[in-house]
Amino acid sequence: GSGMSSLAAARADNFYQPPEWDPDKESRNAFQARGKAKWQGHPLRERAKKLATEGVLVVRFEMPFNLWCSGCGNHIRKGVRYNADKRKDGTYLSTTIWHFSMRCHLCPGIIELRTDPQKGDFEVVAGGRRKEERYTEEDAEVERLDDPTVKARKAADPMFALEHRETSKHRARGAASALEDLQALRDGHWGPGRDVELSSVLRKRLRDGKRQDRHEKVELRARGIGIVDALPKASERELLTASAFARDGPKRRRSAADLGMPRARLTGGGIFDGQEVGRLQSMDAAKRLKLLHEKKARGMKITTRIAPQGS
Repeated sequence: GSGMSSLAAARADNFYQPPEWDPDKESRNAFQARGKAKWQGHPLRERAKKLATEGVLVVRFEMPFNLWCSGCGNHIRKGVRYNADKRKDGTYLSTTIWHFSMRCHLCPGIIELRTDPQKGDFEVVAGGRRKEERYTEEDAEVERLDDPTVKARKAADPMFALEHRETSKHRARGAASALEDLQALRDGHWGPGRDVELSSVLRKRLRDGKRQDRHEKVELRARGIGIVDALPKASERELLTASAFARDGPKRRRSAADLGMPRARLTGGGIFDGQEVGRLQSMDAAKRLKLLHEKKARGMKITTRIAPQGS
């Protein structure tokens, strides 16, 4: 507003304009550089020190590809950044070609690169050797764009344009044929209308596998072979080993269950569950039930088959 002071106005837009500067006579940069070097009035300061004299601007340049330095032979990976001198190095049609020179961070050698607008790439001028990782349009399976000279000749020569058009059509027909073959192959395996069929085949395969597992388990149980679905934990296995084979000591106490369970398995049991059950039938019912609970707590296989009477 009209009542706002000059300091308040400067604070509003964060720009202070000195009263001795006249924008009608000179720019703000020229005013700042009065009595100093010309580059000190440039917005880029030290980066533009050689811009007026040599046309060189210091920029932050990122290595566009992997290369080896010719001075020290070290590998410089893609993406390493340097302070590079940037200057014009001619034109390609109406596009400027830029030249970049930078010092290797591992030796005093100078690496020089420049842009290649025709190929849309960079090329090494001196001081380095590029790691060859380029590929052609045929390798990438993409269409190659016409060169500007070819475009100009097509515009000037109708016969050349006709020949070029026929060649393009032939190439397009070949690509379309290959694409149709791939689509036919895909439709043969995963085509429309086969979702239910493929899902049914997959479910049938899973059911057959489960049925085969059940038959194997039934056959093993018929032979009297116990099946352990999961091994006991390491701590439980160590406890069983210690209770079965450790010697009595002044600081070691073992319960009756710890003593009875492993010994019953070692002395009265075998690889067949039926034999172990037959041996345990002569024990007291309460003790046998307690041992079965101990087995269940330790994750061991329990069979409840009882031997026939009079056997």
